[in-house]
Amino acid sequence: MDKPLGPVNKLVAMKIRASILKYGEKLEDKKMILAVSGGPDSLAMLLAAQNVGLNIKKKFIVANFSHGLRPKEDESERILVKNIAENFGFSFTSGSGEVRANEASAREARYNFLGKVALENDASAILTAHTRNDQAETVLLRLIRGTGLKGIRSIREISSRKIYGNEIYLLRPMLEVTRDQTEAICNEFNIHPARDKSNESLRYSRNRVRLKVIPELIKVNSQAQSALASFAERAASDNQLLEDLALEAAAGFESRHKFSIEWDKKQLRQIPEPLLVRILENSWRQLTEDGSTLGSKKLQQMTRVIHSSGEVYLGKAGKLQTTETNKVIMKITKP
Repeated sequence: MDKPLGPVNKLVAMKIRASILKYGEKLEDKKMILAVSGGPDSLAMLLAAQNVGLNIKKKFIVANFSHGLRPKEDESERILVKNIAENFGFSFTSGSGEVRANEASAREARYNFLGKVALENDASAILTAHTRNDQAETVLLRLIRGTGLKGIRSIREISSRKIYGNEIYLLRPMLEVTRDQTEAICNEFNIHPARDKSNESLRYSRNRVRLKVIPELIKVNSQAQSALASFAERAASDNQLLEDLALEAAAGFESRHKFSIEWDKKQLRQIPEPLLVRILENSWRQLTEDGSTLGSKKLQQMTRVIHSSGEVYLGKAGKLQTTETNKVIMKITKP
């Protein structure tokens, strides 16, 4: 296969390289797993990955996962990805599983496989090909589901996920790349990416947003997707400031233990609600240690208890309660 370095390929390669270098300290100069399905976005990531520079390129391992829902198509995609990866000199591995036909089940199975590959190869990160289009769709989906500022951050460039008890970084180096650009890269190589027919089904909320809502928004503003993605970036920055302020606000009067956290009730009541909510959320994550979150209704119940008295039961055998000694305590049952 020829290795054209067309203008779009070069642009995307530079963005992938810049993202990896940006988080170099976290990635620790270790192997990285490229998650490639055979669709245009992940294929574009693979095709551009050959041009990120030899020192980075040699760390890549290409991984393909089949969900078992389309056996013939899955095998064709696996062969396509394998041929491209090996032609570029990348190590290749693949896996499969039989999952339920829903997004959550498929995503969980895919990340479990990718995490296993990462652990087996002492890799520090999994790279996925989320684009600016994905970001715009996610912003809309979360808005209509009633998310707050924290949720509207949507897809972050880097995050972490606990897989098989190990923390693995998820790096998304193509969030500034559009779907038109990923298609253009495939065209530069004269490669026909896989087309999953389920992506056209209006049964799925994301498809409905992509196929019906986004086109209407573009009629209002041709740069609607970029505007939504920029909004997510600003929300992330604003939310980080609130997170830092929340940490600072509670630092002087909270006491943290392995299975409980307690605060002075009078001082906790003086914290503005946007910061109070973040104090409660961050404390819950620390106690549960598995990324668990608290729903908006539960957080409202907790703030009411703090400003009055009583207790509210949380998931995972957790509880928030006030005491006669003017303390507020969040605790979980010892495992």
